[in-house]
Amino acid sequence: MTLVDCIGLGINGIIGTGIFLLPAKVYSRAGGLSWAAWLAIGAVCLLVGLCFCEAAGRADRNGGPYLYARDAFGRWVGVGVGWMALAANLFAYGAVARGFGRNLSFLFPALNRSGPQIGLAIAVIGGLAALNYRGVRPGALTSDFFSGAKLIPIFFFVALGLFFVDWHRLSLSPPAGETRLEAIKMGGFGALFACTGFEYIPVTAGETDNPRRNVPLALIFALCGSLVLYVLVQIVFMGTHPDPGAADKPLAEAAGAFAGPWAGRFVAIGSVISSFGYLTAVALVTPRYLSSLGENGELPPVFARISRYGTPSIAILVTAAACAGLAAFADFDRLSDLNNAAVFAQYVPTCLAVLVLRRTKGPSALTLPFGPAIPLLGTAGCLLFLNGIKQDDVIFSVATLAVGVALHAAWRAFGRRPVLETD
Repeated sequence: MTLVDCIGLGINGIIGTGIFLLPAKVYSRAGGLSWAAWLAIGAVCLLVGLCFCEAAGRADRNGGPYLYARDAFGRWVGVGVGWMALAANLFAYGAVARGFGRNLSFLFPALNRSGPQIGLAIAVIGGLAALNYRGVRPGALTSDFFSGAKLIPIFFFVALGLFFVDWHRLSLSPPAGETRLEAIKMGGFGALFACTGFEYIPVTAGETDNPRRNVPLALIFALCGSLVLYVLVQIVFMGTHPDPGAADKPLAEAAGAFAGPWAGRFVAIGSVISSFGYLTAVALVTPRYLSSLGENGELPPVFARISRYGTPSIAILVTAAACAGLAAFADFDRLSDLNNAAVFAQYVPTCLAVLVLRRTKGPSALTLPFGPAIPLLGTAGCLLFLNGIKQDDVIFSVATLAVGVALHAAWRAFGRRPVLETD
């Protein structure tokens, strides 16, 4: 994978279904401050992303946050982080697979029901699993194509919509009964799902040309560009939609309001392209978390089994089956909440790992300035937004972590390590 491939993977990982479905949720929580909520959560993600850059500058293998935590804090912490990173990606994959049908329902109303949405999600997941089985290059080229195609309708929405914005709606007023800080925090947590995905780039470091250079550069370009675009999208949405707090398909409805039905359909098509583009990225990355756990002996090595195309075939099959099950079990909103709860389990350890790895692993290809300030600020920002997690999601996340640790313990106690075969 080249630098362009990595940037495309990052754009697809960050910009997906979330930006087309979440602006109304953010507005309902933060009101006139919803644009500031995107800036707040974006700033935290940028700090975390910078920590990923420095950590990635010391790695040239697949694994991402799992490897950073393992190298810094040992096997057990690494297993926990790797498992939760895998879980977060499974939740995100399932969420966007379900959201794919919801976006498409703007054009095909028959998809408004859960049954057709589930069937479509399973079909898409199966097709992408088959594509990625044939090699990392076809999946990367597909990701590159959709990372460019998805930006056209978003740029259209922003460029045209800015001429119709009612700027009086952009205020410093939180919803009734909320403080500004609480509104920004809750709105930012609602926006988090759309900001995650930058961490996908380091996961494929083992299959990237010059990973110590290309991975950090791709992460910075993809994350900063996406965050600027998100703020502009939120401004246009809240300044043009007739009832921004009640929108179901926010961007398509807003485009239809300020430019007519043809614009709504155009943006709806863009949302479908964007969703599918994200799915191509997450389908490429998610199996690599599972195969990395198998490569390092944390789980049975069968999960690292390599096909004749050089891809982790068993990991691809298992993650596709798990995502299909999740898509049948829950809708976009529920799975995106579970993703938000799980994603901090890789962000906080990565920020803290940077401080440890500086002492134990030597210099990075990209060492952050200002000493420990950026990792500590990234950690503090994550902990602040953790307050927005629902109790049920916390319980589910703890249970998910317990399952992963128990599987690892059972494998270490009773398992054997057979020689890996090739399909």
